[in-house]
Amino acid sequence: MTDNSNPPSVSAPQPKNRQRDASRHLVADSNFRRLWWVGWSNETMRWLEIVATSVFVFELTGSALAVALVNLVRMAPTIFVGVFAGELAERVSRKTLVMASLALSCGTSIVLGTLVLVGVVAVWHIAVGGLISGLVFTVEFPGRRNLIGEIAGSDRVGAAMALDSVSRNSTRVFGPALGGLLLQQVGLEGAYYLAALFYAISFVILGGLVYRPPRLPKGRWKVFSNIVEGMRYVRSRRTIVGVLVITVVMNVWGFVYATMVPVIGKEEYHVDAFSIGLLLSAEGLGAMIGALTIALYAQPRHFAKLYLYGPVLFLTGLIGFAISNSFLVSLAILFVGGIGMAGFNTMQGTIPFLAAPPEIRGRVMGVLSMAIGTGPIGILHVGLLAHWLGAPAAVMIIAVEGLVAIIATVILLPEVR
Repeated sequence: MTDNSNPPSVSAPQPKNRQRDASRHLVADSNFRRLWWVGWSNETMRWLEIVATSVFVFELTGSALAVALVNLVRMAPTIFVGVFAGELAERVSRKTLVMASLALSCGTSIVLGTLVLVGVVAVWHIAVGGLISGLVFTVEFPGRRNLIGEIAGSDRVGAAMALDSVSRNSTRVFGPALGGLLLQQVGLEGAYYLAALFYAISFVILGGLVYRPPRLPKGRWKVFSNIVEGMRYVRSRRTIVGVLVITVVMNVWGFVYATMVPVIGKEEYHVDAFSIGLLLSAEGLGAMIGALTIALYAQPRHFAKLYLYGPVLFLTGLIGFAISNSFLVSLAILFVGGIGMAGFNTMQGTIPFLAAPPEIRGRVMGVLSMAIGTGPIGILHVGLLAHWLGAPAAVMIIAVEGLVAIIATVILLPEVR
């Protein structure tokens, strides 16, 4: 993505070893390691809960649409409160914001685990828990991402976001498989209680973060005017517009395939919950390896290409997954698709952070959260398609639609090339 209005630092070439040196220095920084752990822990538990609850709901109802609707509720907060979360991240200490989200997640998991343990849990309980989880993610996303950028500094932000992407993608290796295994061996309550434990540990670890927050705005909150200002700024930067459009494409037609994996695993491959988790873990493994490669070798001139062609590879992989009738072949296909996902995940936060000045980054990240929040539209879309045509056909259709949307984006926003 090229944009003459963006700072030169977005695309200026750097020595080949700069990225690796930055990565090594960040790993040696105890503050960064604390944030790295929190990101890894949160995302692992999030994927654990998604897989465990999706399989549980499908076994309980036998409905692909019910699975999609439960996940829709989880994603709904991002589209409605994403920009408000960005404003909140500028008004409250980022550290306080993330710690509060951890405390809420811990309490919710304990309550849901207890409901399952005493045998009174219902689908609506799981849906409410998913709604709270979605709210937490919406608030945590701009807060923790800005924390990472502030601690790393502009000269190391590319490496920091890549390392964070390695961490988050590794969660899709462990989280889904662990969620399926726990559901299979100890029940859904085991998944919830383990999540509560990890949230509590993260709360303690983040409490030791040495952080001096930037000067916070004083006076009355001007939420709507600030949001309008943030959106006006985004609209004036075609680089950021391109990031947002591709983000919408991936959330409406890409990520939502995961809601159909439990259905395909049960109906097409006839495998257990652990094997269903492995399907999602294969994509996570590819994404983790891809993100690690980016962290070590990618230069700023590569950032735009990674963000554009990564989604193309991922969506192409989904087509292969939809037509595959072999569990092992699907594992291999999703692994390759995950490599493409790494480019998207890593650059999604990096490019807007570099393109926006510090005083408006929180609002830009809030708008990005709103773009991520379009996921419920995709979940409803794929759920209805699966209800009418079956899960494999639904995945095929959304993948083709996503590729068409990316082609249209390249035509309408040639900067993304």
